Amino acid sequence: MSLFNGIENGKPSSRGILGRFRALRAGFTDDSPASMPIAGAEGKENTDREPRFVRKGKPVKAEPVDTRPGQTMTLGMRLRMADVTDVDANESDTHAAAGADPAQPEANGHPARVEPAIHHTAEVQGTAESAAETAPDGGAESAMKAHFTTMEYPTAESGLKARDVAPEPVPPTAAADETHDVHELHAQADVVPQQSEFLPSGLPQLVAADALGFKRILSERGQDAALRITDSARREFVAVEVHAGMAIVVTTRTFHESALYPTYVKDLERADIKVHEEMIATDAVIAAIYARERNRSAAIIPESSRAIGTFRDVTEAAHAYGAGDIHYEYRDFNDDVEVRFRVNGDLYTYRKLPKALVRRALSASYQDLVARNTNSGETFQPTASQSAMIPLVVQSDIVNIRWQSSPLVGGFDVGLRLLDGNFRNLKVLMPEQMGLQTSQLRIIQALGNVSGGVTVFTGETGSAKSTLLRAMSFTFASRDLRKQFAVNEPSEYPQPWLSDISIPRRPDETDEEANRKCAEVIRTLMRMDPDDVTVGEIRDRVVAGLVAELALTGHPVRTTLHADSAIGAFMRLAGGRLQLPMDEVSSEKFINAVANQKLIPLLCPHCKVPARDVMSAAQIETLEHKFGLDTSKMACRDEAGCEHCRLKGLFTRAGKVAAGTKGQTLAMEIFRPTMEFLDRVAERDWRGAENVWRSARSTGFDSDDMTGKTIYEHALYKASQGIIDPRFIDTAMRPFDEYRIFADRDGRMPS
Repeated sequence: MSLFNGIENGKPSSRGILGRFRALRAGFTDDSPASMPIAGAEGKENTDREPRFVRKGKPVKAEPVDTRPGQTMTLGMRLRMADVTDVDANESDTHAAAGADPAQPEANGHPARVEPAIHHTAEVQGTAESAAETAPDGGAESAMKAHFTTMEYPTAESGLKARDVAPEPVPPTAAADETHDVHELHAQADVVPQQSEFLPSGLPQLVAADALGFKRILSERGQDAALRITDSARREFVAVEVHAGMAIVVTTRTFHESALYPTYVKDLERADIKVHEEMIATDAVIAAIYARERNRSAAIIPESSRAIGTFRDVTEAAHAYGAGDIHYEYRDFNDDVEVRFRVNGDLYTYRKLPKALVRRALSASYQDLVARNTNSGETFQPTASQSAMIPLVVQSDIVNIRWQSSPLVGGFDVGLRLLDGNFRNLKVLMPEQMGLQTSQLRIIQALGNVSGGVTVFTGETGSAKSTLLRAMSFTFASRDLRKQFAVNEPSEYPQPWLSDISIPRRPDETDEEANRKCAEVIRTLMRMDPDDVTVGEIRDRVVAGLVAELALTGHPVRTTLHADSAIGAFMRLAGGRLQLPMDEVSSEKFINAVANQKLIPLLCPHCKVPARDVMSAAQIETLEHKFGLDTSKMACRDEAGCEHCRLKGLFTRAGKVAAGTKGQTLAMEIFRPTMEFLDRVAERDWRGAENVWRSARSTGFDSDDMTGKTIYEHALYKASQGIIDPRFIDTAMRPFDEYRIFADRDGRMPS
């Protein structure tokens, strides 16, 4: 309802009920002054009732305004784009009293300003009602008009059409200093004295530009700026992005009190950017922020680049934390997208970002950053499973990102695996750096001298199987004199010492089609004179058959297989989906070695606590009597952590800071089949085969000799040395009470 709803178009109000209803018509009909087109500065009609603003100085060319057909000009648009002169509510009375001409300049060279005297709504209504009671017919209109001065609106010379400006009053605010060229609209009651000093804002003060760390400037003039502002506003306002979708706003005290400031803050929110902090600074500090050279090239970037910048920011943060995986968890029933990092084997929440921001970042990154021949589809499709590889420079490192997305009930997930992508400066993690024991390393080194057969590594996702395969290929005996190949779907690690074949997969491709394509590649390798082959994974019986063909014809092969134990690998090869002939599986020339592995978080050596102070008495008793371990050296994780392990900025879903662990170590079971073992396999006597293998153990669980020991028993040894939490074994692997112990080769039990 307009403030001018008591004014009619020159028609006197009549008495009676109908007359009173007619008096209210202007606020609801289209012929009221609030809804009529407003004449320009040169307009002669209705100048006694239509408010106008006087332009100050020369006309300023306004920024182009994005107005769609049928969209009305809002107050925020006028404030952001127009050159509206500062006004003073009391100055017009002075000119009127002195008989000054508003169009004449003052003695100091500045043009005179005609200020509108706009009263508070309650005061205006009260005055109008009292005047209507005492005035004769038609006097209500005159009484109301007497309380408003004429105002002049900017004409087309300043870039705004007069009809785009609605004469709605603005709430009272402090007048800006005349030395600052900030164009604002001030509407104050003429009964309130002008404030000459600003009240303290209560915001923190930024004393130097160097004290503000940020990634890019958001507030600029260009069309593609995240926050488009005027030249005058740049002198007193700057918005910088510190994290993906998070900004800090710095403004002068004067500009903070203006009506334009909250408009800019709202514009940031509409761009899916949250204001993390607001700060006060001088105009010199703000100018220094704009002048920082390292941000000039990134100040104005197109929308696609800004979205990719968000993707890059999250990846850089994950790399800084040492994360192995990034998870974008998009849910339709949540307002934000939870972004989580896997650090030291555990998942922690990093940020909750706006949905629109995440969709743009993922779409732009998938379309523009993926490596050629690695993506399954040209564009990101949340409703389809997609995979790709994205090489990305993060700080001084090259990261190869393995993209895998999947649709879910009520949303989708995008999982990103961060891998080494540097082909020139290789970083190969060697087996002895993974936490393996001497007896295990002896087997791995011996596998580099075989002339045929296949080595199979099993384990869950993220158990460093591909990392170990790469290391074994790098340490292959006489590597410089051999021709090595690798087949992956797709390729993940840089392996410049061999010929790496990457097999992309389309989103509409079936498993049968993908396996057929992989089989064709392996058939081709058999005619390319290979000395050594690494196959990323055995997926079906076709690939398994070709791997067996390579291994049995004198080519050393290394591969991975989904199984939960070393014995389970034999069971899968001989039955189920793979269905290899038993005479091949039990052949002495086929299987060189089988392993199963798992990554376990390492305890922080600075804050770990004694296990006896944390674990229950029943758990301690089981470790001592069933496994024969000394629990005095055992330690557990301190959830509160310390300054050496606390990862500030990463939180559990319960709100605790990530802490208590420092890196990961590998627990493994690995053995080379003996003839006695293979005889049991040929008869499908799996329990007998397991007994043959595990009865080769000759030492206790507190010894570093892993001969005949399982992955569970290797983890027990690491717990006995106080480097991993024994509770992890009890909860993430198998409860202490349920684990079955085999007697050693002398028939002795640990207890």
